[in-house]
Amino acid sequence: MNSKKSVQVGDIFVSPLPMNKYGAVKVMDIIDRSYLLGITSYIDEQVPTIESKGIHQILITESIADGLEKPLFEWVDGKLPKELSFIGNIPLTTDEIGVESNIYAGKWAKECGIDVYYKWREETDPQGFKLEMQKKIEEADAYTRRNTISKPKKMMDDQVFWGIISLLDWSKEDEEAIVEAAIKELSTFTVWKIRHFEETLSYKLFLLDTEEHAREMGEDCFASQDQHFSPDLFLYARCAVVAHGKEVFEDVLSNPSKMLKDTEFEILLSLSSEAYYVKMGKEFEYESRCSYETFSNKEGWSNTI
Repeated sequence: MNSKKSVQVGDIFVSPLPMNKYGAVKVMDIIDRSYLLGITSYIDEQVPTIESKGIHQILITESIADGLEKPLFEWVDGKLPKELSFIGNIPLTTDEIGVESNIYAGKWAKECGIDVYYKWREETDPQGFKLEMQKKIEEADAYTRRNTISKPKKMMDDQVFWGIISLLDWSKEDEEAIVEAAIKELSTFTVWKIRHFEETLSYKLFLLDTEEHAREMGEDCFASQDQHFSPDLFLYARCAVVAHGKEVFEDVLSNPSKMLKDTEFEILLSLSSEAYYVKMGKEFEYESRCSYETFSNKEGWSNTI
């Protein structure tokens, strides 16, 4: 059990693993109650010390996004799990300072070091590991089927979100000019807040993703499975609803018949990425938990899909 009263950058915590193994994680960054963890390459039956070799190396794994071998860093939220043991602090190296990650692992749990176990199993018993992973996938699929309502990650304060949306300048004719002020304002926020904005936007679009709303979008509405319907066009129509502000959004959400007709505003989807580029000078990489793609809200399409 840990005895730490507060977590600091550079802290090393031992993580219990299956098969009587131990791993370790290193705290790379802290934002509010969120922690960026580096998963170390240590795995052994012995509890590591601060001098253990693997403690000083971040685990290299294959990235799901691009297939490249990269050090594994992931964000977690919440309190330090009581099952983790503190063994010391190793200051960040020059290469470790300022590392970023768009991997969100959820609540900080005792299993936070599990990836080193998976890699060890894959290398030492590939067939057994394959069967073990297949079982986990089947269990996860069964759980997903039982819990079809998606829940978002941490979102931006609603008042702040709608404040940014209110900066859309409808007196302008060009779409890029309409969103210019909103992008400029969002770019003044922290990187983490920009992610919160994207999560909030995605969730609001997700809530509007229902068959009832699709049937009320105008000429290209959803009528039947035999009639052509554009999922992309419905997404852009939902963007228009959010873009017109809090009152319109809440009115349409509660009363699908008030869905804006034959209106779209696709450029709203680019607010976060544009603001991030202005701030950081590079591409925005973030995946929201609630997808805004049409048909993602299974409950909203329960009679269709």
